[in-house]
Amino acid sequence: MKESLDAPAERASAYDRPNASFDWEGQLEVRASAAMSCRRALWYAATGHESTPPDDAALTVMETGRALEPVVLNAMQRAGWEVEPADAGRPTKVVLQLTPTVKVTGHPDATGRMPLFGEEAVIEVKTRGPSAFKRWQALGAERSHPDSVAQAALYTYGLFGEARDAVVATMDTGDRTWDTEVIPAERVERALERTSEWLAPLGAHYATHGADPESLPERDFEAGSWRCRSCPFLATCLPGDAEDAEAPDEETPEVTDEEARQAVAAYVAARESLREPEGAKRQALDILKGWMRRQSSAKAELGNHTVSLVRSTRYAVDHKRLNALLDPEARAEIVTEQISESVRIS
Repeated sequence: MKESLDAPAERASAYDRPNASFDWEGQLEVRASAAMSCRRALWYAATGHESTPPDDAALTVMETGRALEPVVLNAMQRAGWEVEPADAGRPTKVVLQLTPTVKVTGHPDATGRMPLFGEEAVIEVKTRGPSAFKRWQALGAERSHPDSVAQAALYTYGLFGEARDAVVATMDTGDRTWDTEVIPAERVERALERTSEWLAPLGAHYATHGADPESLPERDFEAGSWRCRSCPFLATCLPGDAEDAEAPDEETPEVTDEEARQAVAAYVAARESLREPEGAKRQALDILKGWMRRQSSAKAELGNHTVSLVRSTRYAVDHKRLNALLDPEARAEIVTEQISESVRIS
């Protein structure tokens, strides 16, 4: 079901409201963008527990996302998409009843059609940092950011009442590149099913305990996970973890500020000493490459040295097509993640 917000107060609060609350009918209302959040955190929000306000860095991230959303939609229009952005003054509110006591509400970013073909579909706009953007392109949204797929599925059913292809459009906040991923209708349907299964126990908890702020659902994520560390209710749920959040890792060897300063100075000195010869080497190789391209052979003798023009082939995977062809479970067996650590000095 969809409806437009008319009252000024409703318009002002459309994008600034708690992740969960109880409405005037006694329904548990969950925000679509938070539908796959920890169910204990949703209960904390609905029952009025005190939350920790977002810090300046988190506010900047949220404001950046809101500011870049029309930029992404404008770019899509220039690329041939037919896009109907949400009206900021009168956003369309989607209401979807998932259980007898739980409904999900939200405001789609836009609807549109792909260039040349395609029926009207929900467009969910996200912004990601460079590493998260690359991860999304490689793994697909269902693996890298499943919450965004759930959100698009909820909006799709709320607007059209059926499964349709949905679009996740994402911008890299580093270099402002953008890309899209089409989630096929059958996977949109599965995303809605997963979301309904996720929220059903919360509805059962409400039916059993009422709006009791002291009767808490189980925590859904491990203490110390990024979801717990970033949760606004961490201090309420795990006060010890909140106090220890800034504590240094005991296994990490202690390094003084002075030792760190000396290490940076040593690194910069070493880098500067290598910069000039490295530049000269690159220039020489560029000259030789141009010379070798005019030779009849891939090898040539110059003085006491053999100069070779070496060609190598690189293979690329079109992750966008791969993500469209394969379910996330199949992709997980093909595209795997490896995490490494390094230090960068700039």
